[in-house]
Amino acid sequence: MWLHVEPTSRCNAWCPGCPRNKFGYGLTDFVVEDLDPKVLQDTIKEYNINSIQMCGNLGDPCAAKNIDEQLQTLGNIDRLQIHTNGSLRKTSWWADLAKRFNHLGQFDVWFAIDGIGDTHSYYRQGTNYNKVIENAQAFIDAGGSAYWQFIPFAHNEHQIQDCIRLSQQMGFKKFEFIKNARYYDKAYHYNTGEKLDIRPWSQDKKFNRTHKIKNFVETKNCMHLDIPSIFLSSSGIVSPCCYMREQPLKDVDITKEFSNNNYRPVCIRSCG
Repeated sequence: MWLHVEPTSRCNAWCPGCPRNKFGYGLTDFVVEDLDPKVLQDTIKEYNINSIQMCGNLGDPCAAKNIDEQLQTLGNIDRLQIHTNGSLRKTSWWADLAKRFNHLGQFDVWFAIDGIGDTHSYYRQGTNYNKVIENAQAFIDAGGSAYWQFIPFAHNEHQIQDCIRLSQQMGFKKFEFIKNARYYDKAYHYNTGEKLDIRPWSQDKKFNRTHKIKNFVETKNCMHLDIPSIFLSSSGIVSPCCYMREQPLKDVDITKEFSNNNYRPVCIRSCG
């Protein structure tokens, strides 16, 4: 079983479409905290976890003050994925990370890089593009398996081919597009207040709510049931998935709800 872990609700970035900074109007109401390593260790044992994905809803794993302590509790897992904006920590930390888990059957780090230079920082506000590239290269050079994740927007699609070429030159294992619905006509720079133009890229296919409901009912795509997986928030609560953050797993029976055609709005909105 996969455990999707939110190591922290801290983040150095101010991406306009993130729930913590929606529309660029400032942080939403949530507690800034790091996951207790003991809670992570206990959850791994209780649910017999063999695969872990460190990502989270509100924070970047590398922003956790106790990330090294959390990593020490992982035990004898088979697979580990870390999703990050990549602009935190020293290059030496990234090189050590690559060597630290090279014994696993699968260990990958997914770097969120949405363009080259200032184009990347247009959405990934608060990150340093050059620092991201340096950290990714240090990880790769030390033998790490890295993936380049790219969210296509209207403002960065002209650099897609350049990013693909750069990912190949650097030694990334794969370049991958990320599905996205984070388009806002009211988005502003977190520091300057400049209005941002966050629009869909030219290949985006828009679906209205009717289409999303129809698609979801037909496919019933659900990461909790399909993978299967569970989610552990930075506050230590185990939920069915990251979209149901803070809803205890014991209080939710997705299988029963689906069999009764009772679909939660969050399921349709997120997995539809």
